[in-house]
Amino acid sequence: MLIHQPKNIDSLQNRARQHRAINHPYLKALAAGDLPDPRQAIVDFAVQYQGYTSWFPKYLNCVMSKLDSEQHRAYFQENLDEESGHLDAETIRDLKAMGIEEEWVQGVPHPILFRRFQLAVGIDARLQPLFPGAIRWRKNFLAMLQQATPAEAIGAMGLGTESMVKYIYRPITEAIRKFTKVSQRDYVFFELHSEVDDEHAELMMRVADELAHGDAEKIEEIQRGMESALDLRALFWDQLYARAKEVK
Repeated sequence: MLIHQPKNIDSLQNRARQHRAINHPYLKALAAGDLPDPRQAIVDFAVQYQGYTSWFPKYLNCVMSKLDSEQHRAYFQENLDEESGHLDAETIRDLKAMGIEEEWVQGVPHPILFRRFQLAVGIDARLQPLFPGAIRWRKNFLAMLQQATPAEAIGAMGLGTESMVKYIYRPITEAIRKFTKVSQRDYVFFELHSEVDDEHAELMMRVADELAHGDAEKIEEIQRGMESALDLRALFWDQLYARAKEVK
């Protein structure tokens, strides 16, 4: 039962920011190095998180297929284009201000950027199996999106995912900087998504607002999708945290 029913999309975003998935002890421990082997924890993350990133275009396509508005679908197509490495001039300017060179990212599909990070931490992910928790997370998230209403799907993908990326990736980036020798070029996947997904989040907030039209039931649907996505991510963090605390 919802104790405090959010009245608008902005209040939902604030609610998402307070979720355990965004403030998880695993993320805090990574950033602080408060683990038996901080570098190994980053390596394990690099292997297991690929289960999610490799399916990300599936998630976008699934949500896009539920939208009636041509403009709303266009926002998702823009996201898919950027996942393929196509960045506009304004984004390139913003990235340069962060010290990110255009040649690092322009025309480079995001799975390749993540693969670059994996190689930099010394792993060949093709030889590293996903643990069952990573497989369950990506399958359950896709199944949830497939069964969702359009409003629930936007809640999951927009408020529960894209609008939270920068908060999730900041402690991960901090851990990479502190406990590995990976260069900015090789961990650019995370900084790029922190920047670009913030723009995507604004567009998806617009979609959510237009879908809701101030309708309390629609807002509740959006919240339901948002919290489902965050709950699934929190469970994945729980499992990675347990793995990271194991002394090998």
